[in-house]
This record gives sequence, C-alpha cells and structure tokens, in this order.
Amino acid sequence: MILRRITEHVKAQNWTAVALDFFIVVVGVFIGIQVANWNDAHQERATEATYLKSLQTDIAASTLLLEEHIAHIADRQQALAVLANADKDAVARDAFDELMRIGLYELQFLNVQRNTFQALENAGRIGVLQDLALQQSLVDQTVQIAAIREYEADMARFQHRWVDEFLLEDYHIGNMIDFDEAEMETRRDDVTDYVQLLDARRIRNLSAFLYDILGEQRGHAENLRAAYDASAANAAARLARLGEN
Repeated sequence: MILRRITEHVKAQNWTAVALDFFIVVVGVFIGIQVANWNDAHQERATEATYLKSLQTDIAASTLLLEEHIAHIADRQQALAVLANADKDAVARDAFDELMRIGLYELQFLNVQRNTFQALENAGRIGVLQDLALQQSLVDQTVQIAAIREYEADMARFQHRWVDEFLLEDYHIGNMIDFDEAEMETRRDDVTDYVQLLDARRIRNLSAFLYDILGEQRGHAENLRAAYDASAANAAARLARLGEN
C-alpha cells in the first residue's frame, strides 16, 4: 500500500508527499527493529535469570556437600595426627581401631553439583551470564575442583599401593568393619599387637604422608568454598539488577 502511494506521489511529482512517505517507512522500520531488539533483550534477560536461579540451587547444594567433605578431611587429619605422633601407651584398643578406620581406611571423594554450569559450558553459552565476576568465580570453581581431583587421584594411588597392603598384611580389618552379616569374627588381638603396631615406623610414616596430602587437598577445598561464596554473591547481585529478587 505504501509503495503504491509513493509511486502515485512520484508520478504527480508531489515531492513533499514522497518525502513524508519515505519518512513514515524509515520510522516504521526503525520502530520494528527496536521492538525486535527489545524482545530479544527481554528474552535474553529471562534466560539469564533462569540460569542464575538454577546456578544458585547448584551452589547451595554443592556448598553443603563441600562442608561435609571439609569436615571429613579434618576428622581424618585429626586421626592421622594421633597415629603419627601418639605415645603408644596413650591410646586404648577401641580408640586405636577407630583411628585406623578414620585415618587409614576411609576414603571419601568430593561430590558437587554442577549441572547448570556443565550445561552452559557444553552448549557454549557461558556468555549468557552477563556478569564477568560471576564468570570468573565459575572458572575458579573449575580450577579448584580439578586440583582436588588431582589430589584425590594421588590419594587413591597411595592408598592402593601402600595403605591397603599394610592393612591386609599387618592389621585385621574386621576390627574396624562390621562383619556381623558374614558372621566373621571382628576381634583378633592375637593377629596384631596394636601397641607395637602403633609404635611402628611404618604406620607413623604412612599417617604423616597422608596427613600432608590431605592438608593440600583441604586448602583447595577451602578455596573452592570461597569460589562458591563469590558465585552465590555475584549471582544474587545480578538477579537483583535484573529485577529478579
């Protein structure tokens, strides 16, 4: 319709009307582009807000799991410190078995929830998160988790090569594991003189080495906790700016 009007005005050499028609066309196109841009921006903000809320859920769950992991490391280090340094006459038999279970037998791996971040990363959509500080804190999480995984691998190798061999050869595992269902005898003092075992250089060296590995792992875990705190704060701040309190 507008094209027909322009054609008619050109034939009539009504240049004022032609100019007005062109102006209407340009303004209409401009408004259409602006509306489309506004709709796209609105959709991007809505998508970002959805991801941010999902990230908050993951971070909250991961923080709880991480706190449990750090507490486990602390308990294990405490047990290892006793095994590495305690006077052989200062630890009772039951206490010794518990120290062996926590310090040398238990092996726990970090478990965190990263579904949202992995979905964004796999889709190449990290950029949908417009807060650069949040992006950096998510990268920090990845770095710390990778470091923890590396120490966990070192721990597992050491456990398999040295600790498991020691437990199988020099200690009755039934003293620290409940084998009731298997009807296995759980106390075998005749197999291991725990006082001599506690005073042996081998158990002290194993305990000291594991304590050191756990110390490094705990440091990265605490750095990861700081990255989670930063991510949670950045996500909340970004949601507030988006009007999604």
